[in-house]
Amino acid sequence: MITASSGSPQALCRVGLALAITVAAFQPVHAQVDESRFADLFLVGQFGEVCTMCEIMVLCESGAAVPAHGAVPAGGSFTLYHIQTRTFWSQVSTIGEWFLAIFGAQPLVAGHSRPVIVHAVNESAWAPPARGELHISLDPPVIVMPDGREIDRVDRRWRRTEPPAGLGYCERLPLWDALEVIDRQTGVGQPR
Repeated sequence: MITASSGSPQALCRVGLALAITVAAFQPVHAQVDESRFADLFLVGQFGEVCTMCEIMVLCESGAAVPAHGAVPAGGSFTLYHIQTRTFWSQVSTIGEWFLAIFGAQPLVAGHSRPVIVHAVNESAWAPPARGELHISLDPPVIVMPDGREIDRVDRRWRRTEPPAGLGYCERLPLWDALEVIDRQTGVGQPR
């Protein structure tokens, strides 16, 4: 209990901070992307928009339907996107974005950028991995890749941006299994 006689400026400051945090905790949180309009987007998990500390493996290939391999194919032509965790400073900016979204009652729909390693496979021949940065957004619902391609997060359609052209579709793969295949195929281990 706080009384006027026992309240030093430091103690009152701590109490004020604790009170502000408590009040903020009971406010509706709009930063978490849990709106029903985003629930079915590609790469949205149970905790909302793509986890910033999670790695994700996405396989894209030509065809008229979403691939259903469930693992990296033994042969053929496809592209693997190894989506990396956000960088340290990008994570720091996430904290600021969340605070702005919480107190501004605006959902985080602009998305974020993060590193990606692109593995192009042409007729079972693996090209050297290429590093870049991609952008994941909710509105518009796309993942823009550094190789001039993007994935539509509504229907998983994979397309070239310039000139616009459909390329195929994409699926998410189990990370650890895909990393084992990449290590075997490239013989260099997964760059971190």
